[in-house]
Amino acid sequence: MDWKTSVKSFVDIFANLDFRNGPLFYVAGIVIAGYCCMEGYRIYKAVLGAMGFVLGFRIAHMVFGSAGLSGEALLMAETFLGLILAVVAFSVFKAGVFIAVFQFASSNLPVYVEAVLRNRTSNPFLVNGVIVAILSIVLAVFISGLALKMTRPVLVCLTAVLGGFAAVNFLVALIPVFPYELELPDAASPIWLFAKVFLSAAGMGIQDVKDPIV
Repeated sequence: MDWKTSVKSFVDIFANLDFRNGPLFYVAGIVIAGYCCMEGYRIYKAVLGAMGFVLGFRIAHMVFGSAGLSGEALLMAETFLGLILAVVAFSVFKAGVFIAVFQFASSNLPVYVEAVLRNRTSNPFLVNGVIVAILSIVLAVFISGLALKMTRPVLVCLTAVLGGFAAVNFLVALIPVFPYELELPDAASPIWLFAKVFLSAAGMGIQDVKDPIV
């Protein structure tokens, strides 16, 4: 077996591993998310870099996917743009804050924007996906601009909320694959939303906001 075949076999095996079949994937996620929630300000550069990568990946997926790219070509484009924004977010502090807040806001605003539009009007033109997306992007840009004026509390809140929500999500996802029976509420239960909000608030209170940004 030549080296090219060996490398291809390794890549194929690794690419098809499903870490989510066992509980270890979710336990690791809970630990990492919990650390981000409680100590996120101390690792803000890593968080900004990760958010930058996700935003770049999303933009490339929308742009190049719409242009007809697929498979390896699309993945390479997504990874390339993701890495570029990750480096920018990691290296340039204010750019990183803007990118991270924009990524978070643009991912979560559409559902609320659509709900508000549906309550205010019955015009189908104003409630379609394009209008919702445009309004969400405009609001996300506005919120990101405001975030640049108060970077420290924004970083504390952002990392606490990201970590708190992710930790609870990982816990909910862990329940079906946990090797022991757990009598816990259903995933749709409002108890989990309360847990996310409570953990996020606790993270904001625990983080040491006196650490200087360097």
